[in-house]
Amino acid sequence: MPAGAGAALEATLAGGTLAHGAKVEEFERKLAAYSGNPRVCALSDVSGALTLALFMAGVRPQDEVIVSPLVCLATSMPIANLFAQPRWCDIDPMTGMLDPARIAELVTPRTKAILGCHWSGDVADIGTLQRIAHTQGLKLIEDASEAFGAEYQGRRLGNHGSDFCVYSFSAVRQITAGEGAALLCASAEDHELARRLRRYGIHQQSFRLPSGDLNAASDIEVAGFNFCMNNIAATLGLAQFPHLEDIVARQRANGRHYDSALAGVSGLTLLARRGDAVSGYWTYSLRAERRADLMRKLHQNGIGCQRLHIRNDRYACFAAARRDDALPGVDLFDRENLSIPCGWWLTGEERERIVDCIRGGW
Repeated sequence: MPAGAGAALEATLAGGTLAHGAKVEEFERKLAAYSGNPRVCALSDVSGALTLALFMAGVRPQDEVIVSPLVCLATSMPIANLFAQPRWCDIDPMTGMLDPARIAELVTPRTKAILGCHWSGDVADIGTLQRIAHTQGLKLIEDASEAFGAEYQGRRLGNHGSDFCVYSFSAVRQITAGEGAALLCASAEDHELARRLRRYGIHQQSFRLPSGDLNAASDIEVAGFNFCMNNIAATLGLAQFPHLEDIVARQRANGRHYDSALAGVSGLTLLARRGDAVSGYWTYSLRAERRADLMRKLHQNGIGCQRLHIRNDRYACFAAARRDDALPGVDLFDRENLSIPCGWWLTGEERERIVDCIRGGW
């Protein structure tokens, strides 16, 4: 946390309003200005945000959502929580993200949405995903949990017309609220509905009388959830906004250094990044032959590394969604994917030590 976060939190704690309130609304305004999309709904966590997006996309029990199996559990579990099924789609092994050419074959009458994840801060093929979604009559949800600071065609994610885009502010993100998220909507109608559904479906303006008593005339048309961000989380998030541009710039500088310094290293495949996009470089993700050997060497030298995600279709809770046919892109990427540190906190000396360790072979 930056200097001043503790004092800001102390003021919020002393202010008497700990739940949803003015700090949350200020956080929404700051994020709206940053993203360029004014339709921002701050929420308690990323799984709640994705659950809300899926629900608003029409996903109900036994419906289907097209998604890669190589995602965080925070991305896939909301599908199961709505008693729907993932339709596992193959990926492009050069990006780790959905292969658009494999989507149409998965669409059935039960399919309601495409859930595209921006892998490790890199940017998916948003334009093609939008065209497919429109052609197939599906909603497009962008999971930008790992992609804060990323841009597509000169604009930040969440401001390109996809039906919904989700950001995460959990403890390991570039900007953290301890826990939190935001849902960015393309339409004003969806934004207004999201604001109701995040708090049980309540219409806040009419739910209470001027006296503070409950208003029996205020109706709830659609049953909602309890996904509100609170003022404590919003205060922590707001404390980092003055440092936001510096954080994003540091992440990019680290990632671009790796792009150059690790190019051509035998046994490595660097991921392909779009020419019309700028990665958020949450981690630096690559593919490594004999991954276990490289991981062992890095760990022995005190360097953290890990598989960013493992394929979710291996879990018993998704047994009903398993596919008998091959997912060759997923197979290859799952076998080789590895992430190394790329955070804003990484020093130049540490960055060079990581590069030297990898370039030395394994």
